[in-house]
Amino acid sequence: MKILHTADWHLGKRLYKHELRDDHVRFLDWLAETVESREIDVLIISGDIFDTTNPNDGSMQLYYQFLTRMLPLERRIIIT
Repeated sequence: MKILHTADWHLGKRLYKHELRDDHVRFLDWLAETVESREIDVLIISGDIFDTTNPNDGSMQLYYQFLTRMLPLERRIIIT
């Protein structure tokens, strides 16, 4: 069984006045491709998924798009 552990995504984070959305998109693309290409059985997501307790719509959209992208792969995802 292959397990990939990730943590502290902080979707929605800004670096001073700079949006990091493009970086988050690249990270989630890389993660999805890695899960598929390496045939990961379980993806563990722990720590802060979002940068704030009330994430904006864009951050929520990235998160749900990623989870939806994972559905056809039929991998287990554990979120703590």
